[in-house]
Amino acid sequence: VLGVSGSLRAASANSGLLRFAAAQLPKGVVFETAVIKDLPLYDQDLEAKPSKAVLRWRKQVREADAILIATPENNFSMPACLKNAIDWASRELKDGPHALKDKPVGLMGAGGGMGTRRAQAHLRDSL
Repeated sequence: VLGVSGSLRAASANSGLLRFAAAQLPKGVVFETAVIKDLPLYDQDLEAKPSKAVLRWRKQVREADAILIATPENNFSMPACLKNAIDWASRELKDGPHALKDKPVGLMGAGGGMGTRRAQAHLRDSL
């Protein structure tokens, strides 16, 4: 399982939520947390020569049996860093096709007075 936090904060509640979820997994299930902080902003001009960070991210997504995303809600939607990561994973690049294709994805989130339901709805639309 690949965990993805939509928050870049060091003390993020959503990163904590991922750590909690990982601790609940049965023995033998491997949980890895992705780093999306170093991904460049998606730019189609960069597709021909994606950065090492982009290639690493796409490899992690492709190799995962499932993805678990924990996201805060920013301005009634998902954070820009998370949308950017999805954009990079969803493109056909030299390293292969859409990395998220047919990948099971779970969504959860913490934060805000109304939770993260709008961010999760936008995430579903983007996946």
